[in-house]
Amino acid sequence: MNDKVLATITTYNPELDLLEQNIDAIVNQVDKLLVYENASENRDKIVSLCEAKGVEIILNDKNYGVAGPLSDGLNYAIENNYAYIFTLDQDTVSSDGIIKSLLNLIKADDKMAIIAAQPVMTVNGVEVKENFENHYVNDVITSGALADVEKMKNIGGYMPEMFIDWVDTEICFRTISNGYRIMQSTVPIIHKFGDPQRRKFLWKWCIVTNYSPFRCYYIARNSAFCAKIYKKPLSTRRRKYLLKTKIKIIFFEKNKREKLRALSKGKKESKEFYKLMVKKYDFLLRK
Repeated sequence: MNDKVLATITTYNPELDLLEQNIDAIVNQVDKLLVYENASENRDKIVSLCEAKGVEIILNDKNYGVAGPLSDGLNYAIENNYAYIFTLDQDTVSSDGIIKSLLNLIKADDKMAIIAAQPVMTVNGVEVKENFENHYVNDVITSGALADVEKMKNIGGYMPEMFIDWVDTEICFRTISNGYRIMQSTVPIIHKFGDPQRRKFLWKWCIVTNYSPFRCYYIARNSAFCAKIYKKPLSTRRRKYLLKTKIKIIFFEKNKREKLRALSKGKKESKEFYKLMVKKYDFLLRK
């Protein structure tokens, strides 16, 4: 039985120490590790690190976000007969035995297409994680997720044009709409995102990500696109998400004006993006 696992890491101006931890934690748990390098400013150091670790690196001519490398990694897995693909961001560190644990779970259900590790974050010195048992969900993040290659191929794969943000949400909702299942597991993985800070708004604690205006644009554009495609399941969620994002920007973050303008621009340009995507990917209208 083919249980070959390909792991991919996408890099763009990574912290080298954290990237090294990332590589060391996963390289011996999978059959092959590919690093997709998105024209980082510290590219030479990334290349040297990969060469020292004996890891193959793909040098992109520009920044393709996460969606481009996810698409390329899946295509590589299909062409080279890998049964599963394990996708990682540059700032995620896997736990011991994570692949074995996730494989056991995904193979136990013929309909399961994606199973994700549980992200564990440290924000302002406080460990943040949820307490639950393994359970089926509508979506998970791609960093720390193990996916069935054949099932991902069947639903059309990743769309490079999404670049970053809501890429994981879209692929998960398309997975569900095609009759497959997704599981959020209790298997831990260390994850860091943005420049998170733990702040109190009124009577509740929240995590402030401090994303750049560049990132805010894609948050608005891609969330609007996903809501247009998947209607009710995501339209309400999108409105709540953007409202919370705006509140956090206004009360806690710097560069408020630039970020709010980026959100507005992303929403405005989502209409043309939707037209482009449904024209190119007809499976979006055959959910």
